[in-house]
Amino acid sequence: MNRPSDIMLDDRDQKILMLLEDNARIPISALARAVNLSPTAVRQRMARMEREGTIEGFTVLRKKPDVTSAMQAVVMLQLTGSFCKRLKEAFGHLPEIRKFWSTAGELDAVMLLEVTSVQRLNEITSQLNDHDLVSRIQTHLITETQLDR
Repeated sequence: MNRPSDIMLDDRDQKILMLLEDNARIPISALARAVNLSPTAVRQRMARMEREGTIEGFTVLRKKPDVTSAMQAVVMLQLTGSFCKRLKEAFGHLPEIRKFWSTAGELDAVMLLEVTSVQRLNEITSQLNDHDLVSRIQTHLITETQLDR
């Protein structure tokens, strides 16, 4: 039997999870429209994710990457306007984005990413950089935690 850490979720599964995280009571019909599937297919995916332990009850739980093999990076973004919500819609399904903050000041948004490789970090930052809402991006790898409360 697969453990949750062994299971790969496709983009539709990720989007279903993101929508459920935003509203755990979203109707199946709305989920189905959002991921371009039939309501039956969405129910089957949700049932599978429940069996696999990704979804428990009314709470969506995503397994965090193994801290020993994961790298953390802070990504700071300057946007072309006040578009954090639109950026969340475009990238919120990526499980590597652990935190996403809107900020005031020169930079408009900050993300905390947990990735398993530099290659994956490059893929995500390239996607962000190529998006028309992003005008500038800064990426900083976290090398050591000095304080974690």
